[in-house]
Amino acid sequence: MDSDHQPEPPRSEPGEPQAVVPEPEPAPPVEREPEPEPAGIKFYAKLLALLFVIGYSIAFILGNDKTISIDFVFTTARVSLIWSILLLLAVGVAGGALLSQLYRHRRGKQPRQP
Repeated sequence: MDSDHQPEPPRSEPGEPQAVVPEPEPAPPVEREPEPEPAGIKFYAKLLALLFVIGYSIAFILGNDKTISIDFVFTTARVSLIWSILLLLAVGVAGGALLSQLYRHRRGKQPRQP
């Protein structure tokens, strides 16, 4: 007896339809989630900057809590210095936004030069 003998596949008779074995479809590629980066120096630098801004803001508010008198043309009011600073900041931001819109509007009406 020969131990290397393998069984032969079954023979089909001529005229019998051959069984078609479909090839297996290739598996879709596995999508890997990106590895989370370890907290590096950038993270700590941003955290330190945020803490500095918060601390500076608190010190700014506490350092400017004196009450002052402001003449608003039609009336006079006594307000905290920090509120007058914030009011002027808001007026400056609003004025800058309005001026930029005016600049864009004027620039759009001018004829373009070739």
